[in-house]
Amino acid sequence: MFTRLFRFSLICAAAALGGTSALSAAPSKPACSTPLQAVRLRDVTLHYVAVGRGEPVVMVHGGLEDYRAWSAQLAPLASHYRAVAYSRRYNFPNRNETQPSYSAQVDADDLAMLIGKLHLGRVHLVGHSYGGLAALLFATEHPELVRSLTLSEPPVFPWVEQQPGGAALVRDFFRRCWLPLQGALARHERKEALAIATKYFTGNSVLPPAARDALAPNLREWEVLTISETPFPVPSTKLIEEFHAPVLLLTGDHTLPVLQRCVAALTARFPESERVLIRNATHDMWSERPQECGVALRQFLRETEDGAWSKGRGAEGTALPDH
Repeated sequence: MFTRLFRFSLICAAAALGGTSALSAAPSKPACSTPLQAVRLRDVTLHYVAVGRGEPVVMVHGGLEDYRAWSAQLAPLASHYRAVAYSRRYNFPNRNETQPSYSAQVDADDLAMLIGKLHLGRVHLVGHSYGGLAALLFATEHPELVRSLTLSEPPVFPWVEQQPGGAALVRDFFRRCWLPLQGALARHERKEALAIATKYFTGNSVLPPAARDALAPNLREWEVLTISETPFPVPSTKLIEEFHAPVLLLTGDHTLPVLQRCVAALTARFPESERVLIRNATHDMWSERPQECGVALRQFLRETEDGAWSKGRGAEGTALPDH
C-alpha cells in the first residue's frame, strides 16, 4: 500500500521513475487524465473514475490508498469492460464528516449505494487489503449483484485467530502495528504513524518526503479506523455458504505470515476458488507487479465470461504475461 500511490502518480504523469515532482503533486490533484467524478450518497460524497464500456469492474483500494491505486489497471480493462475505481469515504479526495463505528462494513454499505447510484447492476468486484474486506462483506451480503469476486489479501483476522498458531500472529500485528498506530494518531503524530506502518509492512521506517506527502492525505481513514470497536468484521458462515460466484484469490509470495494465514482462511472457505501466486511480490503486489496482477485478473474475467471457470476447479498457478 505504501508504494502504490506514488508509483501510479508517476505512471499517469509520465514522470521518470524515482522523480519527485509527480509525487509531491499527488495530494492536490488527480493522478491521471481520466476525469474525476463525484456521486452523493446518503451521508457521504465519493469520488471515482470510470472508463470503457462493457460489464462493470469495480475496484476497491486498500488502506492509505485511494482511487489512484488502480491507475495502471484502468486502460487494460477499458478495452472490454467498464472499469470503475473509487475512493472510500475517508480517502483522498473525499472530505466526508467523521462518523463513529467506522469499519469495512460501513465501506460495504457505501459500495452498495455506489453501485445502485451508478446503475451498474451486477459487477465484477476487485478488492485489495482492507478494501478486499469491504468487497468480501458486500459480495456475501449482495450475491445477486456480483458476477465475480477477486480478493488480494484482505485482513480476515477473526478467521486467522481460529487457526492453530493464528492468534499469536494477530496479536503480533496489534502489538507492533495497530496499537502503536492508534497511539500515534491519537497524539496527532502523523509522521510517526506513517513510520510505524511502514516499518511493519516493509521492515524500514524511513519514508521519503515525497512518498510521505502522497500518503498523508489518506491517514484520516486510519484515524477513524483505529478507534473502531470492530475494525475487522467478517461475513457469517451462512453468508459464505450461500455465495456461489467465481472467486479469484491473489497473494504475493513474499507477503507477511499473518496475511498468508488470511489467504489460507479464505481458501478454506472458498475451496472452489482460483488461486494465483504473484512471484517476487509482497502485500503491495498490485504496485510491485501490476502487469502480472492485471494479467491474472483479466484472464479470470475472461474465464467467467466464456464459461471456462467452473466450480470445483480450485486451481492454483502463477500469473503469466498477456499474448
